Amino acid sequence: MRTIGALTAALMVLLPSPVLAGIDLDDPDLFGPGEGWDRPSELEPGDNGPWVARLQERLAAVGYRPGPIDGVYGKATRGAVYAFEKVNGLERDGVFGPEDWDALDQAAPLELPASEKDPDRVEVDLEDQVLYLVEDNRVRTVLPISSGNGEYFRGRGGAWVKARTPEGRFQFTRRIDGWRISYLGALYRPFYFRGGYAIHGSASVPPFPASHGCVRVENHDMDYLVTRLSIGMPVYVYGHSTPRTDLFEA
Repeated sequence: MRTIGALTAALMVLLPSPVLAGIDLDDPDLFGPGEGWDRPSELEPGDNGPWVARLQERLAAVGYRPGPIDGVYGKATRGAVYAFEKVNGLERDGVFGPEDWDALDQAAPLELPASEKDPDRVEVDLEDQVLYLVEDNRVRTVLPISSGNGEYFRGRGGAWVKARTPEGRFQFTRRIDGWRISYLGALYRPFYFRGGYAIHGSASVPPFPASHGCVRVENHDMDYLVTRLSIGMPVYVYGHSTPRTDLFEA
């Protein structure tokens, strides 16, 4: 059996000190019955402990935003897992299973082809349902999104309108630092890139297209984005009818 000293050393290697300080090494349920240091085959929302902290640490290291490294599988960690699953072509279920672990073991910080014209930009990939924040041609972070679902809805004038997210090369034209309540719902801290289309926070960001055309992100992710975005910043939207390469060649 491992001694407390050995366990402490192992934890110090695996976890940052703020997490270690909150762990009781005398807790008999610390690792779970018989699990020791074996990596769990699955982690899911509601789980907690050192392996969740390790997951959060690894996701953050390769460009995702799992929230604080606190060992709690909450909403922010689920969103980061969704984004990771989307980028890697995995099942978008928010459960970190064996295939997810295998992909994470091989993951490196994401790279996108550089743009001399727009080294600082936002890219929205409608196919993968993710947003890339690019600064100096480096991917600073990857966020899960939910875009237009392709269904029809009644517009303000009563006509039927198809819920689609416009594709092309745009730029941010205006913003609202707070809630915008429209006839279609609530938009949190929206940044508009074409008419009434915006990237905005929402309480509902499922891992599939569900909006009327805007690009939804989690509210906590929008709080982060507003510290990085600016009016005039380029926005590239692609993935359905427009390939990414077309926007850089135009």
